[in-house]
Amino acid sequence: MRKSYLDNIRWVTVVLVVFFHVLYMYNSEGIPGTLGKITSLEVQYYDVYMYIVFPWFMAILFIVSGISAKLYLDRHTDKEFIGSRTTKLLVPCTIGLVAFQFIQGYINMSFGDAGSMDIPAVIKYLIMLASGIGVLWYIQVLWLFSMVLILIRKIEKNRLLNTGKKTNLPALILLSLAFYGAGQILNTPIICVYRFGLYFTAFIMGYFVFSHDEVIDILKKMVWALLPCSYSAWCGVLYKILWPELCG
Repeated sequence: MRKSYLDNIRWVTVVLVVFFHVLYMYNSEGIPGTLGKITSLEVQYYDVYMYIVFPWFMAILFIVSGISAKLYLDRHTDKEFIGSRTTKLLVPCTIGLVAFQFIQGYINMSFGDAGSMDIPAVIKYLIMLASGIGVLWYIQVLWLFSMVLILIRKIEKNRLLNTGKKTNLPALILLSLAFYGAGQILNTPIICVYRFGLYFTAFIMGYFVFSHDEVIDILKKMVWALLPCSYSAWCGVLYKILWPELCG
């Protein structure tokens, strides 16, 4: 059965992602591959938006992807799941990267004056492919996690799934520590895009925990109590990150 709230979470999060990437291109931190600040302000206050959404919006998408994987596997075999994820994720992603996404890589290289390097065309094209992955990273990682999930399912034999169904409010609160810890490991250096620890945890929790209606019902009942806690936590994080910058 299709769950409309998952569709709503998806489109809202995608909108957040679009705004994030627009502002990211003009951030004031001088991150390589971006155009840089376009105002005369010492601090671009709209950069705060990126600080607010970056830590969690992709984690939300991976949680939703984990839930969706559970709903699909309830009605299909592992073989059908592998075939579906390969044809809908890996194949289009690979073809798209080779056929036209390399153009994004060319643009990225031009920002850093790398396009003028005197290297063979084949090597330059391969660099464009790697640099042009862009938003396709999500599709690549999602396919990889889906394949790992099939292996986990064969090992755990629904034991973890049944345990996840019993997750109560204290356990959900403690899960925040698991997410925090996972966010500190398996991150790619320099440009932290492939946050394997955090995103795999989100995907697996989506499948084993948040796919259960019983768990969602707990969150629904406690939403007004949890929102102030979340707001207070983020105020503390933003204060710690931004106060030194605002003070120069």
